[in-house]
Amino acid sequence: MTKNEVLTTTITLSIDNGSSHVKVIYDHLDCSFIFPNVLAQPFGERFLLMEQGDPLDFLDVQITSPAIESDQYRHVYVGNLAIGDEGILHEIVGDKAVQKKAQRPETMVTLLTAAAYAIAKQHEDAIKQGKKRIKAAVNLGTGLPIREITKFRDEFARKITGGVHSVTFVTTPVFKGITVEMEFSLPTDISIDDVSGVYDLEATSKSHLSHKGFGIADVGGVDMDIAFFRPGLDLDQRHSTGAKIYLNDALESIRNEVNAQGEELLASTAELTLMLVNKEYEIYAEGKVVFDMTSLINKHMRILAEKVLKFARSSWKHVRYANEFWFIGGGAVVLQPWIEKINAELGLPIRFDTAEHSQFRNVRGTFLMLDHALKHADEVAAGTDAKGVSENGSGQD
Repeated sequence: MTKNEVLTTTITLSIDNGSSHVKVIYDHLDCSFIFPNVLAQPFGERFLLMEQGDPLDFLDVQITSPAIESDQYRHVYVGNLAIGDEGILHEIVGDKAVQKKAQRPETMVTLLTAAAYAIAKQHEDAIKQGKKRIKAAVNLGTGLPIREITKFRDEFARKITGGVHSVTFVTTPVFKGITVEMEFSLPTDISIDDVSGVYDLEATSKSHLSHKGFGIADVGGVDMDIAFFRPGLDLDQRHSTGAKIYLNDALESIRNEVNAQGEELLASTAELTLMLVNKEYEIYAEGKVVFDMTSLINKHMRILAEKVLKFARSSWKHVRYANEFWFIGGGAVVLQPWIEKINAELGLPIRFDTAEHSQFRNVRGTFLMLDHALKHADEVAAGTDAKGVSENGSGQD
C-alpha cells in the first residue's frame, strides 16, 4: 500500500455511552449523532439488495483492539442494524445491567464504532474519491457513572489509550471496506457523566445555576447519578452519589408483556425507549392500532418514578443548601410525566431539562470541557513559545 492511500487526521470528539443510546459530538456542537446501544452477533451473511441508505443505520463492523479479548465482539452489528437481527442480541438489560459500565465489552465496542463512524463521516468526500484507510489521532472526552469513577477510572482509561484500535466497515453503505485506525488521548481524563451535563446546562440555559445551591440527577437506562453543587458550581463530593434503577429492565418487562400477544411487536428496549420519549403508546401494524400500551406503561413507570424520587429525596434531605433539584438524561424524559404527577402532591421544587436537550446534556458538557482544555493547552504552548522568543531575542539562529 502506497503512502498516499492512507489519510492521516486528527479529530476531537465526545461520547456519552448511555445504557439505552450512544450520543456523540465531533468537531463542534452542531456535529452530533445518536444510535441505540444494541449489538448483535451476525447470523450468516447480510443480504444486500442495494448498497444504499444512511451509514449510521447499517453499522456492520470488524474490530481489532487490545481492549476487546472475546471473539464474539470482533464482528458485530451495532445500533439500528442490530435491532431485529436474527443473531445473538446484546442489550444492557438483566445480567449486562448489573455489570460495571467500565468493564462491559459492549462499552468499548460502541465507543470504538462511534469514533470510527465520526472519523469516516468527517472524511466522507475523501472516501468517495477512493481513500480506503484512515489513521486518526483522537482527542476523546467521555465519562463514567459517579459510582464507578473512583474505582474504575484508571482501568477504563488504560483500555482506551492502550494501543491502536482498528475498525473496518464491512457492508456499511458509503463506508464499505473502509478501515479506521485510532490512537486515543484523554485531555480531560475520564469525566463524571452527571457533572458534565451541569456545565452544558449552565452554559446554554437561562437557569443561572452557578448562583444557586442545587441537586441534579442524570437518569439513564441503568444508573442514576445524583450530584449536589454549592453556589459557584462547587461539586459536593461528600453528598454526591449514585444508584442502580434498571429502567431498561422495566422496559424489557413491558416489551415481553407486549410480545406475549403472539407477535414480535417490539424488537428491543431501545425501540420502546424512543416511543416513550416521543409519547407514543400505541403500536401500529398494517395501518391500524394492534396494541395500546398505555395502562401497561402507566403501571411500570409509576413504580419506577416512585423509586427514582425516593433515591433523590433520601440524598436531598441531608443537603441544606440545595434549594431545587433537577432531572436530566433520557430516563428523565421517559419518567417525567409520572414524577410530575407524584410531585403534584409533594410540591417539591423539582425542575426538568427540556426534552430536546436532555439526552445530549452529558455529551455536550463533555465536549465543552474537552474543547476548552485543548484551546487552553494551545494558549499555554503559544505562551511558552513567545517566552522562548523573548528570552532569545528574535528566536532565529
